[in-house]
Amino acid sequence: MSENKPTRRDVIDAELQKTKAELAIAKHREAKLRNQIKGMTEKERRHRNIVWGSHFEYLLREKLNVSKEQLATLDDDRVKD
Repeated sequence: MSENKPTRRDVIDAELQKTKAELAIAKHREAKLRNQIKGMTEKERRHRNIVWGSHFEYLLREKLNVSKEQLATLDDDRVKD
């Protein structure tokens, strides 16, 4: 008795369908975020950018063990106080 083993083509097709579904979900999420941002006022947009900028700075400093001085030398666009 032969078992119904998936052929290589079936495996590839299944993976392709899974990838297409993931892409559709990612595009939907991106569109949802873009619409959220469009609905924000300029003040809300600036606040969001500041919060995320601070979060990424924290990740760089704490997780990658980069000092504040090293980060300042890497960031040419930063306005020095």
